Amino acid sequence: MPKRNTPPIHPVLRIIRFMFASLGPVFPGFFAKRAYNMWFTTHRYKTPAAEQKAMQSAQQSTINITGIDVAVWSWGEGKPVLFMHGWSGRGTQVASFIEPLTRTGYRVISYDAPAHGETDGKQTSIFQVYDVVMALHEMYGPFHATITHSFGGMLLAYAMSSGLSTDRAVVICPPADIESLLGNFQRMLALPDNVILLMKQRLYTMYGLGLKTRLTTINNVRDLDCPSLVIHDEDDTDLPWQDGKRITDAWPGAEFVLTRGLGHRRILRDAATINRAVEFIIKGRSE
Repeated sequence: MPKRNTPPIHPVLRIIRFMFASLGPVFPGFFAKRAYNMWFTTHRYKTPAAEQKAMQSAQQSTINITGIDVAVWSWGEGKPVLFMHGWSGRGTQVASFIEPLTRTGYRVISYDAPAHGETDGKQTSIFQVYDVVMALHEMYGPFHATITHSFGGMLLAYAMSSGLSTDRAVVICPPADIESLLGNFQRMLALPDNVILLMKQRLYTMYGLGLKTRLTTINNVRDLDCPSLVIHDEDDTDLPWQDGKRITDAWPGAEFVLTRGLGHRRILRDAATINRAVEFIIKGRSE
């Protein structure tokens, strides 16, 4: 399958890249602070028609976590399956999974993390989203299965190492560690090396050097006995497919599937990927 054409770069992003690339080497401290602020800032994108339809058919509620009303979506009845979206994603990105899961007797639950989708805010962190996930686990868990996308895979591994229970995990295009996320961030904004270095120093000063260990997906999955299916696309330009393979190799009994031509986001709408994931989840019901 041929690779898709690279999407055009938004004019605003072009300007940001130019500023960082041209002035960052001269004023690294100033631009490292700007980059650090942008690291926690999310972006909301237009919701596609299929996801709008999913929103209309959902049971919507809110839970208040640390003063923020978090949007929660639910479809169907039965054993709970939690979807954990990625950074700047939405809970309704689970749309293509809803019908095959609810038809086979599952309840699909998702959420819009703080500063995402229908939940207020402009900035957030993995620890704030972690609080949301653990609150949902207390309300609806233990989960029969979880489906994650991108950053959601890192969050799941961290949450499971802290007590979240799920019988099966489908992990799509996950980052292996925080350095992988930072690498994508540097590429996206064209950050000079001296700027990203100062930004990392600021990050680790704020959260401690232990942040690397706490959020390293590979470390967090080593002792898990939950069957898992890791799916990653060869043409993922956000997070390299090797991240998914490294996670699979570290996760006891995990299965790895390499897709092609789907990239980082279209994979969530791919029929073959959805069927593979749903079959894996259903298999857990009979074991």
